[in-house]
Amino acid sequence: IGDQDRSISIAYGMIDPGNLDEQELPLTIRAVFIINPENKLMLSLNYPACVGRNMDEIVRCVEALQLSYEKSIATPANWPNNHADIPMPDGSRSTEFKGSVFLLPTVSEEEAKEHYPGYHSCSVPSNINYLRLVKKDDVEKK
Repeated sequence: IGDQDRSISIAYGMIDPGNLDEQELPLTIRAVFIINPENKLMLSLNYPACVGRNMDEIVRCVEALQLSYEKSIATPANWPNNHADIPMPDGSRSTEFKGSVFLLPTVSEEEAKEHYPGYHSCSVPSNINYLRLVKKDDVEKK
């Protein structure tokens, strides 16, 4: 997008007063805006003018937002490299859930069992069954 007069940059708060160009004008930050099909802003990332954007992170965010939008799931921290080793109810440990995602709390138990019969419930002190992991392969099949 061309922004010679910086009106767009100003409107979206993208001016970095700490970095000036040769004409002593502030440079714009490196901004990323991800907007869903309903034109709702879902994510914004801002990098200083001196730092390039991380395209791997941007692609990861787009994939996570698409999964959430399409499949009612949430991606945990460090996804898709998360849950490489998790405790199981019998005390053993499993590596089967690497790259797994969580079902949103809005997904009922019936829906979870119907669409993701192999999901794993993480034990929490409250014993409320809301941290439900679904293997990456099971999500991609749907």
